[in-house]
Amino acid sequence: MALLIAVVYYVALFIVASLYAKKKTKSAEDFANAGGGMGWIMVTFTFVLAPLGSGHTMSLWQKAAGGGFTDWANFTGIGAGAMWWAIGAGAVFLPIAMLWIGPIYKKMRATTVPEAIERVYGKKLAWFHAGFQTMTWTGIGCSETVAIGAAIYTLCKASGIDLSIYAAIIIGFVLVICYVFFGGMLQMAWLNVINAVVMIVASYSAIAIIAVNYLAQFGGWKGVQAVYEQMGYSNILTQVSTLTQMPVWLSVIIPVIVLHTTAGAVSQTMMQPFFAAKDTSSCRKGVFVGCSFNIMSSLPWIFLGMAAMTIPAIASTVSANGLEAVPNIAAAGLPVPAIGLLMIALLAATLSTGGGIVLANANVMSHDIFYKCVKPNLSDHGRLVATKVCIIIAALLLLPGALLMAHEFVFNLFLWVFSFGMPVFIVFIIGYNFKVSKSAAWITIIVSYIVDCIWTFLPMESILHLKAGSIWGMNLYATMVVSLVLGIVLHLILPGTPGWKKTKAAQKLAAEQAEIDHSHAQTQA
Repeated sequence: MALLIAVVYYVALFIVASLYAKKKTKSAEDFANAGGGMGWIMVTFTFVLAPLGSGHTMSLWQKAAGGGFTDWANFTGIGAGAMWWAIGAGAVFLPIAMLWIGPIYKKMRATTVPEAIERVYGKKLAWFHAGFQTMTWTGIGCSETVAIGAAIYTLCKASGIDLSIYAAIIIGFVLVICYVFFGGMLQMAWLNVINAVVMIVASYSAIAIIAVNYLAQFGGWKGVQAVYEQMGYSNILTQVSTLTQMPVWLSVIIPVIVLHTTAGAVSQTMMQPFFAAKDTSSCRKGVFVGCSFNIMSSLPWIFLGMAAMTIPAIASTVSANGLEAVPNIAAAGLPVPAIGLLMIALLAATLSTGGGIVLANANVMSHDIFYKCVKPNLSDHGRLVATKVCIIIAALLLLPGALLMAHEFVFNLFLWVFSFGMPVFIVFIIGYNFKVSKSAAWITIIVSYIVDCIWTFLPMESILHLKAGSIWGMNLYATMVVSLVLGIVLHLILPGTPGWKKTKAAQKLAAEQAEIDHSHAQTQA
């Protein structure tokens, strides 16, 4: 029954959205960026769902729940402190992106992030970022595919179907392709708008049912509180109580805020909706709706993760990465149709990000690598075909990693691959606003990438004789310091030209965009 509900919902949704988008998609530009005609509602919800995915569902319940322990003395969860992850992304990253970064890309009249970087620093750095961005976001896409597989696994288990997590991940890979293959950006946008509403309704309905029908026998939320208090973890029961816990801030919250803001700003996956916006107003208008929705959508997963670990029969089945916490409490505490609703909500979040990653990587591969480097004279139809072929390739790249990561904790992957975006963001902002020095940009990015890999894969705490848990053993802080110092100092001392927005080309494009914005404003009036 649970599987049937999900299958009917998504099959119907895919068919309707695909047919609608296919009628509207007449060119490669329509497919990649919806012809640059999306209004603020579609831009807002397409953008808001882009960073949700496994980061705001699976990773949140993993961090909240901990896992793989037989004694509470070994508990590794941060409970309600995980909510600061969502608050940081929703209240910091989203406003910065919607009010500042998105409008910058519209003013530059670029169609991809690498193209925007090309206008500031030239083709070589743009190609480098295009290739590297595709590789790093493939890593994030692997974790999305795992989360999609976890939802399918739970649906099958609730329906009495004995399906392994690996088979479920393969099915998830097919769904990711279907999310964007037929109508591109417009298909994904319509799916995201509908899924946004369904996700909120389904996830909150599911936790209400669990609270009334299942947790009540354990004392409800008071019972959950009692267990944490009894075991000495009352300090992670609310967001307020975690405000003074510096380890939580330094190891989770600050990294999430910094990496979402910097890496997200130069990521095709995150910024894709802004390239599809009709004007700068469409980038900005939905900021309050978007921030609120992003934060609200994360609460149910944290609640379920925390509750699961207070029930011994469930906690004993959760592996070290906490993956099974939510699927298992859903299986134990929800009637089968409600499991279908909860997994629809999880699929809504993870498919939106997984599909977004595949479409973004395909756009970069086809537009910035294949079209610009290999076939500059390719026809529009040829570009459309190339983009669809690249969708298949981009999705296939996710599958091996997802199968390998089925039982791994994804937060460390997030820290590593998102840190690659930090130096790119810093040099892009400097080059756009103040000064363009290609030498400074290249040195900053290459050295920062080397530092990121060294701090990720070598035991830096031991090498540097640091205390266990020191922030200087984390790749994030080392990469951040190197990126800032090199980016600022080298741009000050090495020769260069004035910031890009001060050039005649920039002023011309900005004037053209201002005229488009004014025309749209008059039409709406």
